[in-house]
Amino acid sequence: MSKWKGAWFLAKQELVRDRWRSIITVAFIGYLLLFSVPLFLESMTERETDSMSWLTDFIYLSLLPCLGFVLNNTMMNYYKKDSYSRKLAYLRTLPITPQQIALGRLIQLTLVLFAAQLIFFAAQYVIIYFSFVEIDLGDFALYALFWFGYSLMIAMAYVYWEIGHSGKVYFAACIVTAILFLAIAAAVSWLGEGNIVIGTLGAIEEGKWWIALITPVICAITLPFGYRVLTNRLQKRSYTV
Repeated sequence: MSKWKGAWFLAKQELVRDRWRSIITVAFIGYLLLFSVPLFLESMTERETDSMSWLTDFIYLSLLPCLGFVLNNTMMNYYKKDSYSRKLAYLRTLPITPQQIALGRLIQLTLVLFAAQLIFFAAQYVIIYFSFVEIDLGDFALYALFWFGYSLMIAMAYVYWEIGHSGKVYFAACIVTAILFLAIAAAVSWLGEGNIVIGTLGAIEEGKWWIALITPVICAITLPFGYRVLTNRLQKRSYTV
């Protein structure tokens, strides 16, 4: 089986297996909208004086990449049972190469993230529209594209820790990353630099549409590099738990 066929087979198997669990992901999207949309609307109406702008940035920076991960039994047990290592150890007993595992995981990640963020941003736009806040649909689509590119880059880093290390190391990496994002959001707010989320949308509305292409282009460049890093890590890591 070729690399691409094997990778697609693995990705498809995971997508089929997690089919009903997608309901949990949709519920998480609803939960995220419940908190993010009011903050977004407040930031839109009080761009310079919004004291909670750091929270809007923190939610986007830390949680949007998480939409690429389906909430299944493997994820829920990764810390205690090191379920990712067990799963990979099983796959390595089969005629499946590290290249196929890495590529399959990236394919699955991209498809899940795209579907989840399509739902998230579509619902967000509808809510904003009925809240009588006018945003051009084209500008909003570019804004969503910007955050999709960002989310995929960060999610690839999460995948590196997910399948390249033990469950405890993965958990520690997630905690450190969340603290880092909190520090960035707080620093931007404290320095009076405004709001990353609203600032991005505002720049696009002002005609700087090319900003939306920055993260997708960087993501497209780094994706092959991420694939090689994942492959090398899978070849070298220990699968014992």
